[in-house]
Amino acid sequence: MRAWLESFVVAFFAAGALLVALRPDPVLRRGSLSYVEMLERYAMQNGAGALIAADDLVSIVQNPVNIWLWGLLIAVMLSCAAYIALRWQSGFPRRLPVLVLLGLAAGAVWPWISTASPALGMTLALGAPVGVVAGLLTDPEPTEPVDWPLGLIAGWLTVGATGAAVALARLHLNLQSELAALCGLLALSLIGAQVQLWLGNNVTYALAIIWAMLGVAVASLGLSTTLSTACVLGIATMAVVLVRVTT
Repeated sequence: MRAWLESFVVAFFAAGALLVALRPDPVLRRGSLSYVEMLERYAMQNGAGALIAADDLVSIVQNPVNIWLWGLLIAVMLSCAAYIALRWQSGFPRRLPVLVLLGLAAGAVWPWISTASPALGMTLALGAPVGVVAGLLTDPEPTEPVDWPLGLIAGWLTVGATGAAVALARLHLNLQSELAALCGLLALSLIGAQVQLWLGNNVTYALAIIWAMLGVAVASLGLSTTLSTACVLGIATMAVVLVRVTT
């Protein structure tokens, strides 16, 4: 029963992430237009100033717009499959990772809840990576291979939570989009670096954040040099942390 429950929650998270990526988005409408053209048209329709790719980090990461972010999403899907396979292979010898499962469940539902209740969605978005990371940190055997897929999933959830916080800040504090995105990228770099130091040699967490920043940087090219540069600096920060925890 425990094995099936754990497998169901992980599969539920994977299915939720895939459905979010495939659902229509008001900014990311599929069609013949380039992403830059879609952003510009959406801005004119809403009477806003020029939009930039990292205005909405949630949509950028969870509704992939380039091959880099699609690759990251596929890696998250494969990590879910690897986690389930490794757990079944080992016979589920450890206790049920309640915090991890709660985090994955929150990560699956918050994008859908946030449209009706932004506050509840934000709470679940923040709770998702916190739950998975807390589960990893409290793991009595943190060096087991089964924890590596969870590290990548936690990194992806951290990026999504940061994007949700940026969107909420823009909505309630009336911040300029570029300023809000810059603050989000700075927070992501600092939080990601500290969490990776806590996780030690489970480097998949940092790799997921680096991967996501690379995708955001590519999407921002030609739209915001400032954000592209911020992504590069964030990647450099995470790379330094990776060197520290692996040497």
